[in-house]
Amino acid sequence: MSHTHLPTGINREYFQVDRNQDSALRLFRSYYRAHQNSGKLFDDLPEFFLVKPIVLKDADLTTRASDKLILDDCINRAQERNGYVGVSKRKNPKLNYYWLELTVLPFVLGDSVSENNKNEFFYVLSNFIEYTKLHPRVYGDITAEIDSDKDLALMLREINKQGASLGTLLPLYPEEMLVRFNSNWPISEVNKLLMTLKDNDQSWCEVFFEYLIYVMGRKGKGGG
Repeated sequence: MSHTHLPTGINREYFQVDRNQDSALRLFRSYYRAHQNSGKLFDDLPEFFLVKPIVLKDADLTTRASDKLILDDCINRAQERNGYVGVSKRKNPKLNYYWLELTVLPFVLGDSVSENNKNEFFYVLSNFIEYTKLHPRVYGDITAEIDSDKDLALMLREINKQGASLGTLLPLYPEEMLVRFNSNWPISEVNKLLMTLKDNDQSWCEVFFEYLIYVMGRKGKGGG
């Protein structure tokens, strides 16, 4: 999800995962069955909210086989991790219509990073960077050369900026509903982080991946 501020003038019942069943079902049936993508229902819809997968399970929400495949996959994956289906609202301002995009939360390392969950990923990444700063003897301090390396400073600012965007949702949802990671950062978790970073389609992420490998490799050889 990509949010920089809390939405206003919307139906806040959507944010209450124990009370938003009727609202979520009405939305999904309008969108997937009646194929409506404009009007007050969408105007009142927040840019993002969570819904329990059990609410959508076997609810006969779709008429198109392709939609059913996407929806069923999302529901099943959310149930497997005891999580939620995240619903993002997008808008075409020129044609004045909305569309929905779904994701599975909480985000875990190993998930593919997309426009809908990149803030979650960068939030996790920024937590790892902070961990290395506080515990430099473990993996090396990722921020150690920030004053002398302008490219590194730029990448760190971008990571922190995108990760901080998740903070707008924390007043609505606890962290564990949005992201899941081991804050002690065992090597298995770090390896997942590295692979997720390497596979990110933003070009500078591969550069940052190489930098992490460099810092960690130097640490393994007694550097730092």
